Amino acid sequence: GNQGTPFLTEVEKPFYTCLSEVILEREFKSEGADGVTRTVAADEVLELLEGPRKQTFEPALRVRGKAIADGAMGWFTARDRNGNVLAEADSKYYSCTSSVAMTDNMDIKDCKVLRKLVVGELFTVEEGPVEVKEAGVTRVKGKCLKDDTVGWVTTKGNAGTQFAEASSKHFCVLSEVPLTKAFPTAKCGEEVRKLAKGEAMQELE
Repeated sequence: GNQGTPFLTEVEKPFYTCLSEVILEREFKSEGADGVTRTVAADEVLELLEGPRKQTFEPALRVRGKAIADGAMGWFTARDRNGNVLAEADSKYYSCTSSVAMTDNMDIKDCKVLRKLVVGELFTVEEGPVEVKEAGVTRVKGKCLKDDTVGWVTTKGNAGTQFAEASSKHFCVLSEVPLTKAFPTAKCGEEVRKLAKGEAMQELE
């Protein structure tokens, strides 16, 4: 003031003002919800205790795909720029390479045919693979994505014929993620719909 009274004093450590909402993590490299202390709101002030330290992130992984449930097509983020995996390639998905029967039990000599699986049809492996040595075949217990029918399928015949094989082109959604018409950018594209946790996506690009 005009009498020399100090109204403000300089502090040794700098303070930061948040420009937008941000997550406050317990450790420098925290993963998942367990590492989150709380969310810091915009305009909140933080005192610097350590750092700044530089951290590098892998680029986001985006995939153009087709939803098995309804055929919806578009782009989705499999791994975001923070390294969070939102969808992953899953070998539990099998694709039929030839028409094959799905039966009610593993024993091919004493079973009932539930229905025929067509070429390209998908199912998830619930049990197996199991080698049936006396028959010389390999079988798995699967669940059809088309109608949820559960039964046993021969993946490899006694003559070496491959009836179904693990797919390298299918992703399982691990947490809700947007499916967009165009390649996602900072502005993001028009949303087709939300992909739900557990959905299967076929990779197109």
